[in-house]
Amino acid sequence: MALVTNMMIAITCFVIYFRFNPVENSFQKHWKMFYLLFGLSTFFSGFGHMFFNYTGVYGKFPTWTLGLFSAFHAGKAMISLNVLSPKFYKVLMGLLYVKLLVFTVLAIALQSFIFVMADAVITYLFFCLGFGVYYWRKGLSSFKYTVLAVIVLIPSIFIFTLQYNPHLWFNKEDLSHVLMTTTVIFFYFGVIRLNQIDLDQLVSTKQLKYVRK
Repeated sequence: MALVTNMMIAITCFVIYFRFNPVENSFQKHWKMFYLLFGLSTFFSGFGHMFFNYTGVYGKFPTWTLGLFSAFHAGKAMISLNVLSPKFYKVLMGLLYVKLLVFTVLAIALQSFIFVMADAVITYLFFCLGFGVYYWRKGLSSFKYTVLAVIVLIPSIFIFTLQYNPHLWFNKEDLSHVLMTTTVIFFYFGVIRLNQIDLDQLVSTKQLKYVRK
């Protein structure tokens, strides 16, 4: 069942990836990379679960690494709109690189998925939800889908920590995968509905603000 639900996420990501044609800006470029890497991550994850008795935890390393890199691109996409101050942008970029490096090393060295989960929590709660709310309040209404996407995913944290298994053939991981599929779809709704006119107006306001300073 883990193979089936992982393939469900992977196929959804690959379909969305090929719909990004052409890529119009850095925001879309990084989201496109997110879908490619997350799709590959869940694709390999299905086989990592299926052949766990043969590959052990080592079969999960490609999945974990790709998942960490996909989260990096999701975070980078959320700060690529040229709305933030240059100084704040550099701080956030540094955070993204440090987060990626530290959690990748810890996950592989200690052979623990907990660091992949921690990275995802920081990315989706701080970068996607936090900046999603910020942009939404600034007038970019498309980010309501980004906020909704993260809200849909939040129950996964409790599903894993509480070890909630609805059925023998539909456990905590399968339920989380269904939520993840819904989440990546809502992310896509937010990306394609970004109004360029509203974004240009917001960027112009930001630039005027810094000129006045």
